Amino acid sequence: MRLRYALSGLGLVAGICLSPLQASALTLEDAIRTVLETNPEIGAAEANKQATEFELDQARSFRMPKFELEAWAGSSFDDGTRSTDASSASNPIEGYRVTGRVSQVLYDGFRIRSEIERQAYRVDAAALRVLERSEFLSLEAIRLYADVLRSQSMLNLARQNLDYHLDVFARLDNAFGSGAIPVGDVQQARERVLFAEDTMINFELEAQGIENEFLQVVSIEPKALGTVPSISSQVHGSVEQALSVARRQNPTIRFSQADVGSAEARWRVADANRAPTVHLEAEVSAGEDVGGFEGQLADAEVGVVLRYELQGDRKRAQRQEQIRRISESRSTLLHQTRLVEREVRDTWDDWQAAQRRVGTLTRQADLSLQLRETYEEEYTVGSRSLLDILNTQNSLFQSQVNLVNARSLEIYIRYRLLAATGTLLKTMGIQPPEDATDYARQFQNAPDVGSVGEPKRFDARSFTDWRRSVEN
Repeated sequence: MRLRYALSGLGLVAGICLSPLQASALTLEDAIRTVLETNPEIGAAEANKQATEFELDQARSFRMPKFELEAWAGSSFDDGTRSTDASSASNPIEGYRVTGRVSQVLYDGFRIRSEIERQAYRVDAAALRVLERSEFLSLEAIRLYADVLRSQSMLNLARQNLDYHLDVFARLDNAFGSGAIPVGDVQQARERVLFAEDTMINFELEAQGIENEFLQVVSIEPKALGTVPSISSQVHGSVEQALSVARRQNPTIRFSQADVGSAEARWRVADANRAPTVHLEAEVSAGEDVGGFEGQLADAEVGVVLRYELQGDRKRAQRQEQIRRISESRSTLLHQTRLVEREVRDTWDDWQAAQRRVGTLTRQADLSLQLRETYEEEYTVGSRSLLDILNTQNSLFQSQVNLVNARSLEIYIRYRLLAATGTLLKTMGIQPPEDATDYARQFQNAPDVGSVGEPKRFDARSFTDWRRSVEN
């Protein structure tokens, strides 16, 4: 009995890392790829990115000539005195008119160009949202994959613990039948059996809950899982190195940077309202009995049109609003960067502590196993009771459970560190969704974030306040 339980206990403790792959095993990589292909959160982010690409297409269309076709049919009359044209009609006449117009922007203060740049940054931001969701949900799949293996190992430990208690209880019951021990020892052993059974039931419930969550996220039942691959050699060598990588590659930081670029481009759009717009326009009209005049209509005109709009302080307010939007987006970037840096530091500290804890719990589990073997040997010579052995079994069971939990956590934290730096999928050699690629800013040759100068912030509410600020 001693050898059988000792070997099975050690095998279960190491099982989460060392269990052999089954022929039809669902590998961790397959689970992640399934998440990337089927999870609705990623699908929603992809749809948002694709919709934003159509907004970019709309912005680019403003560079093209604008064509309009207008048709009119109805009644008109001319009862005025400004014209002596004999063709004017004093009574309503029925007529129609068809008008075609074409307009091409010649100059707009780079408003359209800035709007295209803004939409390009928004496309990249949406793509980085897809990447962010992909990294996060891939990490969630890894956590659940490891949790399923952990819960299965713990459940097997609980079943073996119950079997051990039942075996000892049967021996105590036989001893009581022969009058060798009092009834209290049997009752105490029976109580231990019920407690072990309750523990097994709780572990079964926990395992079922984890499997249900796995099905929700991955959309596949966790049957015949393989192992969680070791990535110890691919984890960053120091927390400083991890922070450096995170600042450059974390998708949340990169998304916030793209948001700053979009805000800066939006300010350039508003700043373009300082300039007039110049269009080349042409218009052709044809009709009959139009404007109260009888006869055929055939008009055409072409020319350059300049427009400039004034309406109180609206334009200045627009520019100042967008300057504050830039400040808002930059503050958000700083906030997100600090959150990511804290996540990296916390994860690194958790990993260091988890490694030490695994070492401690491994030694404790080994010692608990040795202690139980010693008590079993001492029982054979009459210096220990079976209840003493049950006490050591409970201690061994708890240490094995703690070790399984610690090993699973330590493995997961390695992946969490990669996710915090934005390199999880890249390290695992898994291609993110196609919509996770940020390309639009470079394709549109938009300026880098912060490269177009600092817009002037104007806080005075009136011209008088501004003069006072200058004089002071």
